[in-house]
Amino acid sequence: MRFCEYLRATVMLLGASSIALLVIAAGAIVREGSTLLMIVTVVWNCLAVLIGMWLGRGAGAMESIRVLLSRSRPEPAFPKIEPGVVLLSRLWPVMLLALFAAIGSFWLESLPAVTAGYGFIWSLAWRKQPLAVEAIEERDAVHFWIVRSPALRQPKLVRVPAM
Repeated sequence: MRFCEYLRATVMLLGASSIALLVIAAGAIVREGSTLLMIVTVVWNCLAVLIGMWLGRGAGAMESIRVLLSRSRPEPAFPKIEPGVVLLSRLWPVMLLALFAAIGSFWLESLPAVTAGYGFIWSLAWRKQPLAVEAIEERDAVHFWIVRSPALRQPKLVRVPAM
């Protein structure tokens, strides 16, 4: 799977799970009937959106992505294309965290709202990274592909000449 597409999928998954967690948080707030919890949820998520937009304001690649791209190994041909396997093997912690936050809302009503805020921060901070990677690909006439690797380790990229 191309690395820029992987980054887009990550941003979309984080954003979608954050929105779903906000819906679950709204249900928990209604169930609890707490005005304070509603105010804290709105303030925290608005603050999270602002933090994410601030962190993602630059047009260039983040330092961690630049290091990852520089460590990619060259390959003469395209690697095995496994987008579903790569996404599942790399992003299962995000899905698991969202599931735990959703289930945890029955005991701790603020959990999905807090988790949604962190998802908004990361998705908005990373929103321009696919474009930055594409710009580097165009400049260097290569494509970066992410290959299957464990989720809790650094991703492995290969660099293939663009055709």
